[in-house]
Amino acid sequence: MDLWSSFSIGSGLWHFIPPILLLPTVMYICVWIYKILLGKILPTKIYNFFIGPIALFGFFIWAIPMNIGFYEFFRAIM
Repeated sequence: MDLWSSFSIGSGLWHFIPPILLLPTVMYICVWIYKILLGKILPTKIYNFFIGPIALFGFFIWAIPMNIGFYEFFRAIM
């Protein structure tokens, strides 16, 4: 059994790059929307407290489509 065959250069792991680049983009967009909608309304302490959960919500927005086949879409393209 050859454990190192999948680590060769150009082995087809390029399909991981678009989803990984998409993750911080989705998280940033969720925080940006949160800032636009509630940045001026909420007090600073409450606003800062919820930035983490909003970014985590962005992670779930990214993860659910990856689980239902969006990852396969990127793999088919590459």
